[in-house]
Amino acid sequence: MSSYIDYVIKDEYFNSIKDEVTCSICYDLKIDPVMCTKCQNSYCSKCITNWQRTSSKCPFHCDSPNYTVARLVKNLLCKLNFKCKNGCNKIIPFEKLQTHYDNECEKINSPERYQKLLKKYNELLAQNKELENNVAKIFHFNMNSKIIENKNELFFIYNSLCLFYQGKFVLELLYRATRDGDTGRKFHELCDYKAGGILVLIKTDKNVKFGGFTDAQFNPYYNPENGAAGKSEYGNINFLFQINKRKIFKFKQSAYNMPAAIFCRINVGPCFGELGEDIWIKDNFLQQGGILHKDKDKGRICSFDTQDYELSNGEQRFKIVELEAFWFKKLD
Repeated sequence: MSSYIDYVIKDEYFNSIKDEVTCSICYDLKIDPVMCTKCQNSYCSKCITNWQRTSSKCPFHCDSPNYTVARLVKNLLCKLNFKCKNGCNKIIPFEKLQTHYDNECEKINSPERYQKLLKKYNELLAQNKELENNVAKIFHFNMNSKIIENKNELFFIYNSLCLFYQGKFVLELLYRATRDGDTGRKFHELCDYKAGGILVLIKTDKNVKFGGFTDAQFNPYYNPENGAAGKSEYGNINFLFQINKRKIFKFKQSAYNMPAAIFCRINVGPCFGELGEDIWIKDNFLQQGGILHKDKDKGRICSFDTQDYELSNGEQRFKIVELEAFWFKKLD
C-alpha cells in the first residue's frame, strides 16, 4: 500500500486526530506506532527503525532513547475508516484493511484471489500443526484424564489456560473420584495447599463435561462449632468452562466487592463461587451429585458470568460419574 493517508476517510473524527496519527518523518499514518519514552513523541515503527541506523538520538534529539508501543495512538488508528485503494467502493475499518486486500476485495481477479486464499490456508495449516505439536508436548505425558477423550477437547483445555498463561506448563493428576474415593475429605487430602492452580473436570451421567480453574488454594476448613461454615478464597486467575460447547465463563471482577472464586469446607468437594453458589459438590458426590446456583431462590449471586444451569446443559442438579483434579504447574 503506497500511502494510507491518501485513502483514509477524512471526516470530522480524522480531522480531530490528524496531528496525533500522522508521522512527522514520512507524513503518512503512524503504522505500528512507537513512542519515545523520554519526550513522548510517536512515529511509525518502520520510520524509527530506519532513523536509528543513522542517529543515536530520537527525532526530537533525546539522547539514548528507548521506544515502546504508543497504545493511545494505536487506539486512535483503530477507529479510522478507509476507501478501498482498488476502487471497490467499500468502506473498510482500519483493522480489516489487510484482510480486505488479501481476499475480500471484489476487484481482485479470480486467479490472484485464489493464490492469496491458498497462501492463507497453508499458513493456517502450519499454525494448526504447530498447535498440535505444542499440545502433544505439553499434555501427552502429563494429563492422564478419563474425562478428556479426544484432541479437540484437549485443545480447548489448552487454549483456555493459554488465555491467562504464557510459556510451558504441565497438568499433574492429583485426584480421581472413581480411583481415590468420592468424599470431600479425600479430595482435600490430595488437592489442598497446591501453589500454581487447580483444574477441576466434571463429567455427568449425560456426558456433559464442565469444570473450573483457580489459582486460589483449596484448604480443609472445619469449624467444630458450626459444621456448615466454610472459608472463601479469592485467587487471581479464575474461570469456569463448558467443554461440550467450548465456552469459557469469566470471573466477575469488582473493585469494591470481590466475589470468592472457591468455597472450602472439609466435607464437600471442589466448590466454585461465593458460598459455592456457582458449583456445589456434595460429599459422597458419585452418589449425591452436585448443584448449580443452589441458593438462587434466596437471592444469592454467582461469582462467574454463567447463565442459569448452562454449565450442566440445563440441569440444576446433576449426577456425577467422574471428577478429576489436576495441579497446574508452570515450567521454567
